Amino acid sequence: MRAKLSLVGYMLLVDVIAVYLVVFPASAFQVSSSTTGYVRIASQAAMASMVSAQRAATLASVAPLISGASAGSIAVRLVAGSVGWPALGIVAGLTLAMLYYDSTKVAAIKSAAAIPGVWTIPGVSLPKPLRNSFVSSGVEYVILCNSGQAGDCDAYGPGFGMLTSAGYACVISISNTNPPTSGTYLACTKGATASAPHAVQGASTPATPTQIATYIGSLPSADPNSVESNTVPVGSQVVPTPADSTASNPIPDTGLATTVVPATSVGPTDLVVNPNATPPAGTETTKEKSQPTTGTSTTTTTTTTNPDGSVTTSQTKTDTDTASVSCAAGNHEQRTFGSILQDHMNVWQGSGLLSALNLLKTLTWPSTPPTYSLTSSMFGSYTIDFSVWAGMLTAIRSLIIALAGFVAYRIVFVGST
Repeated sequence: MRAKLSLVGYMLLVDVIAVYLVVFPASAFQVSSSTTGYVRIASQAAMASMVSAQRAATLASVAPLISGASAGSIAVRLVAGSVGWPALGIVAGLTLAMLYYDSTKVAAIKSAAAIPGVWTIPGVSLPKPLRNSFVSSGVEYVILCNSGQAGDCDAYGPGFGMLTSAGYACVISISNTNPPTSGTYLACTKGATASAPHAVQGASTPATPTQIATYIGSLPSADPNSVESNTVPVGSQVVPTPADSTASNPIPDTGLATTVVPATSVGPTDLVVNPNATPPAGTETTKEKSQPTTGTSTTTTTTTTNPDGSVTTSQTKTDTDTASVSCAAGNHEQRTFGSILQDHMNVWQGSGLLSALNLLKTLTWPSTPPTYSLTSSMFGSYTIDFSVWAGMLTAIRSLIIALAGFVAYRIVFVGST
């Protein structure tokens, strides 16, 4: 009985935590995990705006993944770029949102975007390929052309005799609601169980990345395969779903509107991008600090002589203790290490010294000094052995490394020339 009660209690705890994570996914465990009491968030409307603005870029990235996917899942991650985000205390590369298609949807999209195979009738040479063919109520319909489109049916005149010889009854106008389009078409019919030949469709042609992008881009937002239906927010508190093939699209800080709010004000649809944001300028924070009490004690003794000659003595004791203290502070330094470093780098970008040091990245130091042999009609043949100057080359290399280290120190900690 005790084991059953323990199991029931454990499952209730799991259910409570699961419900809390589902109903409040952005703020679950948020208050206790924020070291500053403030978080940087993006609203649901801001996320939708970012997804809409990045739609074309997302389609351009997802189409090659789907085209090249064999039987796996694919994902396009919208990540924080290197522009602007470090200044907000957000590391570049953080996944803000992700478009994810599992293997089933990848296969469905590839099939839907593929170019349908051509319909033909074995043994019948038609002037133009059939539009399509389908069977309805035991009757096979072969759609020849669109009778509502001028000139579309003109080429089929000579082919009617061949279709008639193959057992089809032609010159029938029908209203077709089957793919690829709907409208009034010229068709020929034949019993589905009648003798061959019957119309057959060739193999479809795999869609190109451009055709896949066009297909997905034409889907309404409510379609199960659309970009909007398969893009989910991620942020700093959710691990991106792994995929067999992935692509990353960097988003600048201007591509997603974010705000800093108290950790207790995070809504259930808000996306948290920084759980430990710097409080806004002017925010006053109160810190309570306890300290050991150091008190003083004063004892006063009073002696009184009574009329009968007796003496009465009384004592009064007074204790004094210190109290706990608190302080309020505001307008803390709002910049992060990333923003300070970026400011320093911006200052040094215009430095001629930094431009010169930038060329050092292309230098390659040989393991052993080279030897060169030269031949001249005037001076004859002679050899230059750089090993003679090996010590000097080592000294030059050491000076360059030291100078580069000094410049790196100035960039990080000083920020000005």
